[in-house]
Amino acid sequence: MVELYHFWSSVCSVRCRMALEEKGVVWTSRYVDLFNFDQMKPEYLAINPDGLVPTLVHNGQPIHESTIIDEYIDAAFDGPPLVPSDPLLAARMREFIRKCEDNFGGIVKLTAVKYLLPKLRNRWSDEELAAQALRRPLKFYQDIHGRALRGEIGENELAEARAEIDTILSTLEKLLDPGPWVIGEAYTLADITVAPYMFRLAAMGAEQFWSRSHNPRVNAWYERISQRPAFQVAVSWPDETGGGYEEVGLGKKLAGAPGR
Repeated sequence: MVELYHFWSSVCSVRCRMALEEKGVVWTSRYVDLFNFDQMKPEYLAINPDGLVPTLVHNGQPIHESTIIDEYIDAAFDGPPLVPSDPLLAARMREFIRKCEDNFGGIVKLTAVKYLLPKLRNRWSDEELAAQALRRPLKFYQDIHGRALRGEIGENELAEARAEIDTILSTLEKLLDPGPWVIGEAYTLADITVAPYMFRLAAMGAEQFWSRSHNPRVNAWYERISQRPAFQVAVSWPDETGGGYEEVGLGKKLAGAPGR
């Protein structure tokens, strides 16, 4: 049995849904509503003490951290390989994944200020949000969400975050020569890792990050990956209202679907 505990717009959840779909794995959705702070409920912390999504549970065993989950999915299930068989290409793939994880930190700040906080304030008072931030198991997220709530992440810091993002997109632009994918001819976990970041940036206005004239290879790559059925399924889950879902355990599952 394959279960994915996830939230619809979580970057890390999207990449795991992409990997599952690319491999053709039938999975059960366990929807964790981050806007309701489901990730800090005792029953979820029992399977992920860090209070983060996603968590993959396969035959009762939880696996954490989205990039590790994706490698597990590729190794554990039949389907098209997502890690190159050539050791050098596999190393290049992992190098890029590491760069993404190290250099896309700015997107957390942009998300907290421009995306997450406005939605949370539709549900909770600032006093309630401050209390919830303190409950987060990891200090990094306590600090980010607390500072965003107090208005301490200003425009200068957001500008630095955008500059960090532009640096990794410049790296991606170079890697995509000749393309068509991040690691040349092979479509790999490198593409799956970065695609959800790009989807989030597109939601915040892609033109400030890439276009046909600015990072044109990135622009063409995003158009290609956006056409992949796995990407379209992974990003098309309903919004935080849960419309079209039925309750399953802790969360929700798409009504009428087997969990894919």
